[in-house]
Amino acid sequence: MKRLFLGAYLFLVFSLLFVQFILGPVINKVAKVHLNDSITEYNRQLARGAFHMMEEDLLRLPGDEWKNRISQLEPQFGYKIALLAISELTLTKEQMEPLRNGKIAVVDDGELLYQRIGGSDMVLRKGPFSVLEPDPGYFNLVIWFAIIIIIGLLTLICIIPYWRQLRRLSNAAMAFGNGEFNTRVDMSELSNLAPLALAFNTMAERIGQLISSHKELTNAVSHELRTPLSRLRFGLEMLETAEDREKRAHYARELQTDVTELEDLVCELLTFARFDREKPELKFNVHHLEPFLHQVMAESIPDDSTIRCHLHCHLDTDSSHVRFEPRYMARAIGNLMQNAAHFAKSEIQVLVERNGEECSIHIDDDGPGIPKAERLKVFEPFTRLDSSRSRTSGGYGLGLAIVARILKWHNGRATVTDAPLQRGARLTVCWPGFTR
Repeated sequence: MKRLFLGAYLFLVFSLLFVQFILGPVINKVAKVHLNDSITEYNRQLARGAFHMMEEDLLRLPGDEWKNRISQLEPQFGYKIALLAISELTLTKEQMEPLRNGKIAVVDDGELLYQRIGGSDMVLRKGPFSVLEPDPGYFNLVIWFAIIIIIGLLTLICIIPYWRQLRRLSNAAMAFGNGEFNTRVDMSELSNLAPLALAFNTMAERIGQLISSHKELTNAVSHELRTPLSRLRFGLEMLETAEDREKRAHYARELQTDVTELEDLVCELLTFARFDREKPELKFNVHHLEPFLHQVMAESIPDDSTIRCHLHCHLDTDSSHVRFEPRYMARAIGNLMQNAAHFAKSEIQVLVERNGEECSIHIDDDGPGIPKAERLKVFEPFTRLDSSRSRTSGGYGLGLAIVARILKWHNGRATVTDAPLQRGARLTVCWPGFTR
């Protein structure tokens, strides 16, 4: 609070002093240079009437009585007047020029004014003009003291709300640093610090998600790795105790299978961690959807598979091209195809539909289906369903989580319903792939 107040207070005071003693005189000089002719003419207009009346009064008298007349008139003026011979003047050539032309000469920014009396060699002078001011020392001291006090009060009034809001942000940051990851800053949208509070809340939300994801991933990794490592340890022990070559070869093949499974699991974990940690650079383009899906289906279903796969593309000619990121959409559709292949009995159907600006791809299998109570969980990482669709059928519970993340990047969604094929599972992905 003190540092904030002093910083703002000193800034305002020094700004005022700068304007008063540095910027003000500079502006005054610049204004005089550019407005010199206008100011000179203004002073002539103000003095013309008084000079005219004094000149007429003097011209009615003999020349030797002019000075006495000026002495009589001077007390009636609030400034000095004098009558001088033109030869007594110490004016420059430029200042003398108006006098010779019968005009009023303005000297020292209007502090001295000269007017020639008729065609004579005498000049009437007005000024210097006295400025009515109180005692400058005492008065200026009082004024500056009052100004500094007022600036301090205004600064304090302005600083208190900011200090409270900054204090709230500081307390939230300290609480978040101490492990209270649910801490957020509630601040009015009208506040000037609202963008800072929003940035903090966004950062806190993201960090909270990363920490939660890290904990979840750590727990899941430790759990998922335990089973293949235990089988590897058991296989090594059995390999050491095996007596004949056939058993050793059998245990070696089992070890190779476990190593392959472990390698696949690590690859899936790394992929999920990368997708969960950061959003990659996406290159969206418009692609012909049908050949794209044929290629993905061919890569996802082995040629020797007994599962029949059919594509039904219910799109007209104008809707055959869809906007998406091909690399990651291929990964998402491929994961869905592999998931369907794990649980299908004999058939998979892929249906493509358009609903307004949304493109929907349904992947149906004729497997056991997914219970309604568990459909919201299937897109969460490391999800365990009933025994009919458990990991023993294949997979590690990460494939559909990756699908959900890719569809989120496409501003879309992934859902699960019942499939028309003998009440199997229908996994659907939708995203706004069509533009009007």
